[in-house]
Amino acid sequence: MRRTFGVGDSAAVDVEGRFHVHYESIDEAARLWGTPLGELTRLRTWDIFDRFLPPAGRVADIGGGPGTHATYLVDRGYSVCLVDPVAHHVTKAEEVSQGRVDCRVGDARELPFEDESFDAVLLMGPLYHLVEAEDRGRALQEAWRVLRPGGRLLAEVISRYAWIIDATVKGLLAEPDVFESFEINLDTGLSNDPDRSPEHVFWAYFHHPDEVTPELSANGFEATAVLAVEGFAGHVANLEVALQDPEALLRTLRLVETEPSLLGASGHLMAVANRPGTA
Repeated sequence: MRRTFGVGDSAAVDVEGRFHVHYESIDEAARLWGTPLGELTRLRTWDIFDRFLPPAGRVADIGGGPGTHATYLVDRGYSVCLVDPVAHHVTKAEEVSQGRVDCRVGDARELPFEDESFDAVLLMGPLYHLVEAEDRGRALQEAWRVLRPGGRLLAEVISRYAWIIDATVKGLLAEPDVFESFEINLDTGLSNDPDRSPEHVFWAYFHHPDEVTPELSANGFEATAVLAVEGFAGHVANLEVALQDPEALLRTLRLVETEPSLLGASGHLMAVANRPGTA
């Protein structure tokens, strides 16, 4: 069943339906990885995988999109199951992985897996695409359920300040209603006003960095770190030059990836957490 979302006394709108309109109409892989910023995000995400995932085992990639991360992990010897609510993403993931990933259409809030059946779970989209706290809680509880005791969760969120910084960098401060959108971000965490925005816009919840650990803890996880994914490098003017030496850039970003005063400047944050207990 589709969820609706209301602001104040305004009529509820079909946020989940708009999510599908947005993602059924775009090439997600090209959008994510076709720019220097996308390349930085990919490199940093895989660097975090390499350092924080268990060395082997079964991984659930929930909200895995067109399969870029799942294929990377399969190439490194993991057994991977991918779930995504968008059917054409699942088809693309099957193609990209050449059938080596178990790909299924499904919902992060109701996973088609047995209890304690994974060594690690990735939530690389559900915690920002599920704009209601109740739904994010359900996704986290499902991740907890399918993880083995001691299993590892990597969960990505978008920073509360991502659009404010991005719009400034792109020279959009003169655009109509841009400051109104900033106020919505800051006051509600929403990416847009659901009652006024067209159906094709990007829908998300933007986390304040201080919200991430309490949200995980409230759903049974032991959070061990919150990392800046792109960090300050997502906004440097010479990113293409910096990417010519990716190892040096990654080494630099690791130095400040947990610095609290810099977390909000990163477009994405990655939470590292465990399900308590031992296998």
